[in-house]
Amino acid sequence: MRARTITAALTTALLTAVLAAPAAAAGSHSVPPAAPSPTDGANSPAAPDPHPRRGGIGPDGEPVGGTQLLGRGEVLPAGTKRSALPADITAQAWMVTDLDTGRVVAARDPHGRYQPASIQKVLTTVALLPVLPGPRTVTVSRRSADTEGSHAGLVAGGRYTVDQLFRGLLLVSGNDCAEALAAAAGGRAKTVALMNRTARALGAYDTYVQTPSGLDGWQQLTSAYDMTLFLRAALAQPRFAAYDRVAKSTLPFHDVVGKVTLYNQNQEFLTTVKGALVAKTGYTDAAQHTFVGAIERGGHRYGVVLLRAQRWPVDQWVQAKRLVSWARSLPATARVGTLATPARAEGDARARATTAAPGATAAAAPTGGSSVPLWAQAAIAAVLLAGVLGLAQRMARRH
Repeated sequence: MRARTITAALTTALLTAVLAAPAAAAGSHSVPPAAPSPTDGANSPAAPDPHPRRGGIGPDGEPVGGTQLLGRGEVLPAGTKRSALPADITAQAWMVTDLDTGRVVAARDPHGRYQPASIQKVLTTVALLPVLPGPRTVTVSRRSADTEGSHAGLVAGGRYTVDQLFRGLLLVSGNDCAEALAAAAGGRAKTVALMNRTARALGAYDTYVQTPSGLDGWQQLTSAYDMTLFLRAALAQPRFAAYDRVAKSTLPFHDVVGKVTLYNQNQEFLTTVKGALVAKTGYTDAAQHTFVGAIERGGHRYGVVLLRAQRWPVDQWVQAKRLVSWARSLPATARVGTLATPARAEGDARARATTAAPGATAAAAPTGGSSVPLWAQAAIAAVLLAGVLGLAQRMARRH
């Protein structure tokens, strides 16, 4: 419990630092090295190679979370046989972590970069909760209401509270809600930039964001490791679980009398899995099925992430449950790596800022005589490290 409290406090403090950092012009950035190439005429971007140039290297040049996590196949504790893994795990990448201690129990390709689909909405929520109070009213634009993919049913010109928009975002994966929240936070480009620097502040170096909804962008990628960081940060903000766990919610109609009821798409996981805390699923043609969730067992919260998975022969939430149950059956000392803490991420950002050579993409934080505290210097460095690419990209339809 003490570790959980400290982690939550560090996460909240670092996110506050990111939001409080003064605006700075980002340097010139190239396309992330792991980005897939566009495919002309495709309905969605070609899925990234399951083994693109590896991620997992932090700004200090060291493996993030430990050397073992650079493995591209199954990464298992010493003495654990691959044959002991639960059956029917279809994900190309997965990771199971004790969120309270930071102990990574086991994984497959944990730093491999994959398209996230709608589980990216977890990061959207983490980035926007601190800047959007729940009671605030938002008028929805035509562009937000007409966003492609899954919808909560927002009406152009309709007025909704931020609370309602977050519930629509998480319960039914409303892309219209994602765009409306982004607009309320200052616009799409500003929100995407905020998401990227929030990811860096949390120690997520495999992630590059292009859309607030998770609809595929040409270079939009993440990893099972990074998604676990976002999950832990989300659980540190009570509003996230309050939105994500509710069985149903309603939205008012603004063109006719009545309302629309939104039912939680993850209700089966939340009601049938012992200790289930939160969950989010995603799907696009390129990403295939994705999942992120948390289960509490034995006084510890376990995070599980699945990337590029299938829903057969068993659903992804069943696969997630099996992985957590299997991880719990291992010795309490079983470990293949460590989840970065916000404090470590802050130190990494500071190290990168102070060692960057002239002309490097990372700009140095203020030094010598500056009245800016070190945490703010690190946050500024994180801002400067986040490259913002154009968002006018063809996106895949989300199912």
